[in-house]
Amino acid sequence: MGSEANTSEVELVVNCSEGTEDDYVLLGNIDMLVGGYGTIGLATLGVCANILAISVFCKKSFKSNFNNLLIALAVFDLLFLVVCITESVRRTFEDADANSSSFSGFATQVHHHLFPYFLYPLHNILLTCSIFMTISISIERYLAIFHPLVYRNRSYSWNLSCHILPVLALSVIINIPKFFESGVVYDTISGNSKIGITELRYDRNYVIYYQNWFRFLVLGLVPMLLLIFLNLRVFMAINSRKSSSKEMTYSTILLLIVAIFILCHLPRVALNFHEVLEFEQIDQCGPPVWSLIFSVFSNSLLPAINSTINFFIYFLAGKKFRKSLLNLVFCQDDRQDTVLSKTSFRTADTKLVGTNTDEAAKKVKEIIELEKNCVSKRSSSIA
Repeated sequence: MGSEANTSEVELVVNCSEGTEDDYVLLGNIDMLVGGYGTIGLATLGVCANILAISVFCKKSFKSNFNNLLIALAVFDLLFLVVCITESVRRTFEDADANSSSFSGFATQVHHHLFPYFLYPLHNILLTCSIFMTISISIERYLAIFHPLVYRNRSYSWNLSCHILPVLALSVIINIPKFFESGVVYDTISGNSKIGITELRYDRNYVIYYQNWFRFLVLGLVPMLLLIFLNLRVFMAINSRKSSSKEMTYSTILLLIVAIFILCHLPRVALNFHEVLEFEQIDQCGPPVWSLIFSVFSNSLLPAINSTINFFIYFLAGKKFRKSLLNLVFCQDDRQDTVLSKTSFRTADTKLVGTNTDEAAKKVKEIIELEKNCVSKRSSSIA
């Protein structure tokens, strides 16, 4: 029995393939350039872009259920990108060990205390919020297309109580274990601090059932399938019926958001699926170098791209958003000075666009007076 155990251990060691020194040098360079400088620059751009998007969607002319949910998504993406910047700064510029003897060391120690109990859980919560919020927006469009009566009879607080608060609650509940995965470790001799991994994160059952299977299903496979199902139904319904230009714009924006979301999150789901299948190998030998390189893109760069690119989708697909953004940048008023009137010969209804109520009333009075004058002139000429 002892010889068989030794033989299995030898075979296990033989099956472990370690990366070369050049592989780890490449990993360090990619982590610094892509996961560090690249993610920081991209996240900074995304923060500015999401602030602009929120500023535009908060205008009265954009008040709608769909736009309110886009505001919530932009807020989650904005906060996620801010946390991404702090995490990239920690990994790229901060030392693993910190001492409070200097200002930079003290700042690093403060970061060490914030990371396990605030920044790391918040990073995961916000990523989950972004995923679930995309699903929530898809559900909103699905209700608008397939259940219009239910959609129109909703109360004012529907978005908050049925779309945003459930997303927040589920995201926090799902990521509660993240508060217990890491902690601050002190060296009693030197007084240095560093971030350490707790026993929970090393627990075999925790890694298998929560970190691998649960997160793969709840944050990967199920969201992907839901988004594909809901948006395919919406896309087919929009194409098969005559829909307003507003509905077409909303559906186009949502389809682009979902398409980019799937492209950016699919590598993360694929890597998670690989970790599920190869758990025994990874548990004994550690992750291969190629998966560490892949994770820099799938877990750092691509989520930042997904949280940044939505602004450009709004800008390219939404004509009204584009005009309002340019007016905001150049400090111009969104209200148009011209009055566009469309008169029906049957009902003599007049639609006034781009004016306030006082101006509209004046225009209506002027039109009525003109019609009266025309009628009186015609009657006088006939007489």
